[in-house]
Amino acid sequence: MPSTLRDRVSASRLAVFLALAAVLAALVGPANEPLTVEFVAMAVVVLGIFAASVFDAVREHPLYELASAVHTAVVFVLLYVALYEGVFLLALAGLAAVGVGVELYNLRHGTSYLRFGGREAR
Repeated sequence: MPSTLRDRVSASRLAVFLALAAVLAALVGPANEPLTVEFVAMAVVVLGIFAASVFDAVREHPLYELASAVHTAVVFVLLYVALYEGVFLLALAGLAAVGVGVELYNLRHGTSYLRFGGREAR
């Protein structure tokens, strides 16, 4: 049975992605200041993971959880670099790095440690 686009795409995730893209466009459009490298990098990373997660095949891939953890760590590091302050952001970046380590362990050993419900280990 051939699959249709509707069967392969999450409508709710697509709506969230489009709303996020619209908010980003609304923030960038009227800005009088030039965009910083950190802002552009963060926008690309965030929009990239949201765009990819629209597709069921991406979310079902074994590396998705690891990619999500890496995404979170990169976002917190970019926030810390962009704001040049905040021990709280640095702590969140450190915790996200621990999350990357946990996801690497989970991928290697087929476990699902420190995950909140949902998907089981593959």
